[in-house]
Amino acid sequence: VTGREGFSKEQKLALKKGGQADPRVPFFVPEPFSPIEASFNLPVFPEQPIRRLRQYGYSLFANPISTFAPVQDIPVGPDYILGPGDSMLIQIWGSMEQAFSQTVDRNGQITLPSVGPVRIWGLTFKDAREVVRQQLSRYYRGIKTSVLMGRLRTIRVYVVGEVCQPGSFTLSSLSTVTNALFAAGGPVKLGSLRNVQLKRNHHTVGTVDLYDFLLRGDKTRDFRLESGDTIFVPTIGPATAITGEVKRPAIYELRGTTRVSDLIKMAGGKTPRSYLKRVQVIRTKPNASREVVDLDLTAPHNDGASPVDIELQDGDLVIVYPTDPRIYNTIRLVGAVKYPGEYEFKPGMRLGEIIQEGTILPEAYLEQVEIARLRDDLTAEILEVNLKQAWAGDRSQDVQLRPLDQITVRSEYRNPGTVKLSGEVKRAGTYTIKPGERLSSVLKRAGGYTDKAYPKGAVLIRKAVQQLESRKLSEFIRSQQARMLAEAGTISSGLGSTSKEDAEAQQAVLSQRLDLLEVLATKATLGRIVIHLDETGEFEGSPNDVVLQHGDSLDIPVKPSSILVVGSVRSATSVLHKEGEDVQYYVNRAGGLNRGAAPQEMYLVKADGSAISGFLRLRDVDPGDVIVVPPSVEAETKWFDVLKDLTTIAGQVGLSVAALAGIIALQ
Repeated sequence: VTGREGFSKEQKLALKKGGQADPRVPFFVPEPFSPIEASFNLPVFPEQPIRRLRQYGYSLFANPISTFAPVQDIPVGPDYILGPGDSMLIQIWGSMEQAFSQTVDRNGQITLPSVGPVRIWGLTFKDAREVVRQQLSRYYRGIKTSVLMGRLRTIRVYVVGEVCQPGSFTLSSLSTVTNALFAAGGPVKLGSLRNVQLKRNHHTVGTVDLYDFLLRGDKTRDFRLESGDTIFVPTIGPATAITGEVKRPAIYELRGTTRVSDLIKMAGGKTPRSYLKRVQVIRTKPNASREVVDLDLTAPHNDGASPVDIELQDGDLVIVYPTDPRIYNTIRLVGAVKYPGEYEFKPGMRLGEIIQEGTILPEAYLEQVEIARLRDDLTAEILEVNLKQAWAGDRSQDVQLRPLDQITVRSEYRNPGTVKLSGEVKRAGTYTIKPGERLSSVLKRAGGYTDKAYPKGAVLIRKAVQQLESRKLSEFIRSQQARMLAEAGTISSGLGSTSKEDAEAQQAVLSQRLDLLEVLATKATLGRIVIHLDETGEFEGSPNDVVLQHGDSLDIPVKPSSILVVGSVRSATSVLHKEGEDVQYYVNRAGGLNRGAAPQEMYLVKADGSAISGFLRLRDVDPGDVIVVPPSVEAETKWFDVLKDLTTIAGQVGLSVAALAGIIALQ
């Protein structure tokens, strides 16, 4: 890593530990894995994900170093060893009163009034206090003394090896090996936590195993430091990892003989889901491949077939697998019961023990209770029983249950259907209907029509019809688009005897027809059922008094005042309705027929969505009707097929008059 000039002290320490530091932020992002961690976090089998195992114990030293500075002003114990630099506070009262402070000099002495130098270097605080009292008692009678420790001396120690910041450190005389490690930032992940050595006068005083403190809180081996001591952290020793169903999965350093059961204890012990009959050890052979060793830690003795609790080696990975997650001794109860869920299966249990008379809902259907059972060949079997007869003592119906049976109690309750009334009705809204209720009944409940209503233009939408027509409309649009695209390809290729001007005109017509299809797909009102309602509302019992279904909606529009004339007329337009006039009257008001019109194909789309043809002069023309005049020659306009299909679908699906006028205008 280069360019460390902008890094803080903590960030530089992070870099030494193998992390990545960013000078723009006050923290560092550690590397995904250290070299030791990377060797254990590879997938054992190709289909297994990468584990997230970390080395245990190193997070203890992750906080900033300054927070672990030893405290000076704390009481010292009676076993504290005095040395040069320590300060003692001495008070005398009784026959004389005096208070003074004495610091142990380089010779290990303090000077007492009238007594002179007294050597206390190497004495414990308890012994030094007694020496001071005795020496003062020799010269002063009837006095009492109090000896306290003042400022403690500092010592300089050296921390070297695999630590974050090796070097010399000035610490309090109360400091221990652990305090010195904190001052040096702690061991890096390549350093040992179990073999920290304390050296004094070219001899090893002892070793500190930080696992004693981390796992058990034991600091009895945390040696007190003296000036000139050296703390050496060697490289990490053999390491092994454990994952799976243990409380603290991690990578642990080994020391001495460690077996699989010992490692599980170091990891906090097993979890309740641990399956100790299959503990797997992934072992790496030297200069060879890896192997798998399966252990049964529940076996009391070695049976000779498989090892039990083997000794771990460097690089071993221990996997503690979970128990079977499935539950087999259950029976599942669902449906119209008060307490659905899983129940314990007991040998000899029958249906009547699970479902009792007070545990079902009022709407439960008891004459046909289903029991889904899995046969030995894993095929499903459905048993239908009469629960009433089972309660009456019929043993053939009170069947004996098996594990994993699922009992379903059906409900006879059905949610009431609803319909929606909108438009010109007195009390528009959503109404709940009873089975078989008709349209006239709901209209009466809604108060009937308003004085602006136009029942002849009523639109009744039904969901089932809407889904069917939506599918048919999509098929129609796809087929028309495919045909038009094929025709456009023929025109573009120049086939036929048409001139350039004719080809351009045909392309323009095709483009208009494609636009029409898009409008048709968005403007059509699907799901309409053609009904004929009169303005008096007295249609009860007639064929138009339909039985309503859940989800139906009825809209009563305001009475229109015009007739729409479209197709092969000189001016497609809306004409004001005039009572008693026939179709020819409105066609004349639209300028009459074009030269290419086909009057024998002319038809009338009624406001209720129906379409009629033939003898149109004898038909009544009502407000909101549409008069359609198709062209007579397909080759002249290329419009006849689409116009015919459009007006047919418009009448069937309830395309509004305004929308139809906009579509026809595209021609």
